[in-house]
Amino acid sequence: MVVHHHVPCGSCFYCVRKAYAQCAHYKKNGTTAGFEASGGGYAELVRVMDWIVARGVVAIPDGVLAEEASFVEPVNTCLKAVEKAAVGVGDTVLVVGQGPIGLLLMQLARCAGATVVASDLLPERRALAESLGADAVLDARDDVPARLRERTEGRGADCVLVAAVGATAMAQAVAATRPAGRVVSFAATSPGETAEIDFGLLTTAEKDILTAYSSSIDLQQRAADLVFSRAVRVRELVSHRFPMARAAEAFALALRPGPGTLKVVLQISDGDAR
Repeated sequence: MVVHHHVPCGSCFYCVRKAYAQCAHYKKNGTTAGFEASGGGYAELVRVMDWIVARGVVAIPDGVLAEEASFVEPVNTCLKAVEKAAVGVGDTVLVVGQGPIGLLLMQLARCAGATVVASDLLPERRALAESLGADAVLDARDDVPARLRERTEGRGADCVLVAAVGATAMAQAVAATRPAGRVVSFAATSPGETAEIDFGLLTTAEKDILTAYSSSIDLQQRAADLVFSRAVRVRELVSHRFPMARAAEAFALALRPGPGTLKVVLQISDGDAR
């Protein structure tokens, strides 16, 4: 089973407005291995609270690997961003950053019918983006806004999804967005991540800055279906697999990833199909 560790109450001020991540009940951890605030993700046995059992579990079909099923929640968060950005057929979408999250956003924008341009600093990530369906890939050191205008009769991207942190990534995103287009800040989730924006230019061009964070219970089954059907390819995002005996090594790599590192997975056994 895929177990979501939190679900919204469904009736508060925020839930009525579908801002589930701001619900006080949503912020409660609904799984535990007997200690807080951890949800017991690496425990042999985990207690799942009744409200999670009722609304926060998804059965894993036969033939789907555990490592694939582990992507259901991050795919949900990315799908929420794509939906909030109103990405649709005929749109040109730029995804800034092609780490694991950027690669998911890129695939989901393609699933929504958009033409997708991916940018990243690392050549191996650009190559993976192309193999997973990006219509074009750009070196982030290039003049990305100019390349987008060349592809769109001088306008720029209809929507830019920012899956990289830092002022440079955000500045590139705003510059690459057409007038009356949308910029979605997705990767910046820690306090202190700042960027300078010329609000005079932003306002007169009517560019919208949006944000998206965490998952949506409304998208829970759709996200699972996309993963289980392999419409969104997630196994290619796993760059390293470690047995539990090498857990310390796996965590060290995940905390300090280098070139060639995407998702790091701990495997309980060699055959983890469910």
